[in-house]
Formats: sequence, C-alpha cells, structure tokens
Amino acid sequence: MTAGDRQSLLQATIAAVRDCADKMEDRATSLLQSLPTVPMDEGLRATAIELSAGLKDASGRVMFELALLQTELGEAKADAATALQSLSRMDATMMDALAAIADVADQLENAAERDERNERAFVLVIEAAGVMLQSLEKARAATQLLSAAGQTAVRT
Repeated sequence: MTAGDRQSLLQATIAAVRDCADKMEDRATSLLQSLPTVPMDEGLRATAIELSAGLKDASGRVMFELALLQTELGEAKADAATALQSLSRMDATMMDALAAIADVADQLENAAERDERNERAFVLVIEAAGVMLQSLEKARAATQLLSAAGQTAVRT
C-alpha cells in the first residue's frame, strides 16, 4: 500500500467517524425534541432524555476532537499512528454513549407491552438506535481497516 493509499484511507476513516458523529447528533437532537411531547411513562421519559443528552454531548466531543485532529494533521503535528489512536478513542466515546440505548429500548418495549401509549416512544428510540449503531459500525470498520493498513505498512 502506497503512502497515498494510506492517506486516502485516513481521510475515508475521518469521514466515517464524522458521519457517525453527525448522525448521532441528528438523532439525539430529534429525540430531545420529540420525547417531551410523546405520551410515555415520566420516569422513562427522564431516562430517555438523559440518554439523548449524553449522545448529543458525546457527538459534540467527537466533532471537536475531529476538528483538532484535522488541524494537527494539516500542520503536520500528528502522524498516522497518532491519528489512528485518536480515531479509535472517538469510536470508543461513541460506543460508550450508545451502550445504554439497548437498556432504555428494553425498558420502553416493556412499557409499550403494558400500555400501548408508550409504543411511539419505543419506536422513536429504536429507530434512532438503529441508525446510530449502523453508522458506528461503519466508523469502527473504517478505523479497523486503517489499523490493519498501518500494521501492514510496518511489516513491509
């Protein structure tokens, strides 16, 4: 793999991580706007809103870190190995933020089974979770590919 190929792969990985953070921001914002008006258990509403705020916060931190990384790369203050470490941390930040969504979705599903008025909240959260988890998987796959390319470069 040439240096140009690795640079293209780095840019593609940055784009995948940015896309994930964008989707997380978008879905968290949508949930924060929708959940206060959707009929649902008040305790679950508070939990879901807190989760959404955490997702929005995590996406903001990742976007900030991405901007910083791109500045450092542009000024040659960071190399590919440093970029990979940063991107891996960003993946982990988003994964940690999304970890609680399964528990909240389960709680909402149980509430919807008890009372159909809770169903809309469950659908909103599960749809948002699907989009965010798919984009996280793409970001993680891109980061892993970049890592494998770096290991190959070291061996050759």
